[in-house]
Amino acid sequence: MKIKTDKLENQLSEISDFSDYLEKNSENLISEIKLAEYLEQLLETTGCTKSYIIKQTNLNRAYVYQIFEGKKNPSRDKLIAIAFGMKLAFDEIQDLLKYAGMRQLYARDTRDAVIIFSVQHGYSFEKMNAFLYEQHLKTIE
Repeated sequence: MKIKTDKLENQLSEISDFSDYLEKNSENLISEIKLAEYLEQLLETTGCTKSYIIKQTNLNRAYVYQIFEGKKNPSRDKLIAIAFGMKLAFDEIQDLLKYAGMRQLYARDTRDAVIIFSVQHGYSFEKMNAFLYEQHLKTIE
């Protein structure tokens, strides 16, 4: 079960033995794995394939494979595209962006708000991009 960050922070202030914290919360902590490994884990949990993501997003095939091999560091937009290709939920996209060290989607940012709305309403990548275009905002290529 996923524990909220503030609860984890409270536990840290209350414990005396850090190893107990690690043992108790191991599934709630971000480990030191590379982004490519994390993306591979997402593939397993979603049941998606790289080719499926490519079909859903029209991203360059070679580029997507290089991201998953750890040879390329994707931009925030490319990660968002991959997340749409995997049909990740909003919180999963936020986790992916946070894990990659990128700014999470922010509802006060108009472009991000369109992306959030699209995720929450089950839009495809193509429909989300069309919605960005309709709002005169930069699409994800």
